[in-house]
Amino acid sequence: MRGFVRGAGLAVALGVLATAAVPSPRSQDDLRVRAFIEAYRELIDSVRYDGRDVVFSLGRGPIHFQGGRMLGADRLDRTEQCDPIFYPYSLEPLTRPLPPPVERPTPCTDLLESLWGKSEREIRGHGRSVSFLDHRMFVNELLVDPLAAIERDILAAAARDTSIATWVAQLDITYSFADREIAGSETRSYHAWGLAIDLVPSSYDGGAVYWRWSRVFNREDWHQIPIEGRWSPPQYVIETFEDHGFVWGGKWAHFDVIHFEYRPAVLLYNRMIAE
Repeated sequence: MRGFVRGAGLAVALGVLATAAVPSPRSQDDLRVRAFIEAYRELIDSVRYDGRDVVFSLGRGPIHFQGGRMLGADRLDRTEQCDPIFYPYSLEPLTRPLPPPVERPTPCTDLLESLWGKSEREIRGHGRSVSFLDHRMFVNELLVDPLAAIERDILAAAARDTSIATWVAQLDITYSFADREIAGSETRSYHAWGLAIDLVPSSYDGGAVYWRWSRVFNREDWHQIPIEGRWSPPQYVIETFEDHGFVWGGKWAHFDVIHFEYRPAVLLYNRMIAE
């Protein structure tokens, strides 16, 4: 799959991939549908507009849009159990603590299972070991080109910016694939498909890193930890990851500042609604 595209080919993608009935205005105009098609068009075999729903043929079979929940055809009874895969994501630098968090969303993983499988063996068949800033990681094949572009941009910036060079030099551990659930839930993490990476420095310089760790010491007000009290990669690093399709966990209300997750459709959707 090519690197992250900011939305230039939406009309082409919609025209080429619409293979069945003329779409209803409701489904055709849904920016989440348009963002998903643009982000994943090379993985989509066809798109069928069916009343208020959209059915994508990809991977092992059809995936139903279902208000952004992306459910398999045999799991349409789970709409009340799954939250949409799309969510608000700030496109601006983080300048203040986020509002008090509501209950974390519960996305279903039908789309990931259809594309990459369920078992570790199936998922590893779609992965590859890569080098990123002199560290090895095993990642989903989708991440190979974006990570190469990110590395190129970061190294170029490090040559002229000492703060970025210091961050690169202090990068201690990198990892991606880990078959585990999101902490505190029964939903498998994006790490389970090699679609998320953690970039761990040699020191956090006393800053807050992860919401669950902070909650141990500040049960009520952990979400109000000021920006200056949180560790963070350089802003250029965050923006470079975002430019290539990754959201940064530091912008989540349940913050995780070492975490980057490949979510090009989420970024495209938020750029569209910001226009």
